[in-house]
Amino acid sequence: MSVHESQSSQRSANRARVVQALRQHGAMSRGALAEIGLSRSTVAGVVGELLDAGTVVEVADSPRRDRVTGRPPGLVALNGRLGAAVGVEIANGIVRVAVCTVARELLVHESAPADDTGSPAETLRIVDTLIDKLLAATGYERHQVIGAGVAMPGPIQRRTGLTGRACTLKPWVGLDARAVAAGALGLPVLADNDANLAALAELTWGAARGLRDYAYIYSATGIGAGFVLNGALYVGANGTAGEIGHTTINEDGLVCECGGRGCLNTLANPDAITRQLWQSHRRRPSIEEVIRLAHDGDAGCRRVLADAGTHIGVAMANMYNLLDPELIVLGGNLAAAGAIIIDPLRQSMMRRAIHAGEAVPAVVAGALDQEVVVVIGAAAAVLRDATRFPLPTA
Repeated sequence: MSVHESQSSQRSANRARVVQALRQHGAMSRGALAEIGLSRSTVAGVVGELLDAGTVVEVADSPRRDRVTGRPPGLVALNGRLGAAVGVEIANGIVRVAVCTVARELLVHESAPADDTGSPAETLRIVDTLIDKLLAATGYERHQVIGAGVAMPGPIQRRTGLTGRACTLKPWVGLDARAVAAGALGLPVLADNDANLAALAELTWGAARGLRDYAYIYSATGIGAGFVLNGALYVGANGTAGEIGHTTINEDGLVCECGGRGCLNTLANPDAITRQLWQSHRRRPSIEEVIRLAHDGDAGCRRVLADAGTHIGVAMANMYNLLDPELIVLGGNLAAAGAIIIDPLRQSMMRRAIHAGEAVPAVVAGALDQEVVVVIGAAAAVLRDATRFPLPTA
């Protein structure tokens, strides 16, 4: 290779590093970009080339000041008109679609009802219609979509891509969700568990932004977890990491759908919580109503939520002893309970965690809208994955 070819190759590699940093972190100052391992002069040159090419744009200054110059740093970000990422959530009784620019700006999202027992083909037709509608609303063409992330309510086996039997949407069990969705939608697709993608959303835009090790607890039909270790999602060898809803809490407890006894799901998922109120309330309220009544002072509703927090805390203590996260974020349909469930959760965890004199991590409710945290996390996964979803040229 000639000197000229070598220099050209190095410039291309430097441009790719800067673009990938902006994909992962959003708008950054030139000083912050230098921290990815490039000199300030190299960053200045690369950013200049990317600005000329229309790949990046200058954005509003940050209120923070540069550590070297003391001036507020000018920020650069990817040009959002380069393309878009689509997020898709296939959940129990509903599908959601979101469209984000490659600059990580959420443009629009919408949901539609879906039949839990319907075929994947029927569900994906609803999704495809929503994608067309939202792209038309935002002015993007299909060819500008770099990819779609699809969130499923259950594990995706890492080796085979098949949806595991713990998925709460039974028509999808045993199917390659990525391949089925890619064929139906005509887009490059990744598929992952809903808790994993919600964890990625909070890491990208929410309560865990800037952290490298944290745990996200997601409550929907069941309870799952997403783990971020060393800045990346951890899914395990088979894709089933985080199935904490099937952690055994009481060996003599109720039989779970997985065949085990006393799983966390039988004690603390929304179904288990609302089931306990039949006798005291003469009916079975929804989990949203339970939380609202608890905030209004209903003693029975506060009791069952606190008990659920205690049970989740047992599972969290075991998780903490293994992984030692910086932060635990509670998301999904239990997050709105706030301190009613988080305080007993943390107390239960503290009684059991081996923290060697150090404080156990904070437990907080998710910062993002819990109705869309999964679907925007699915889009975030596409935005972060430069290998499978390269950006088009300006």
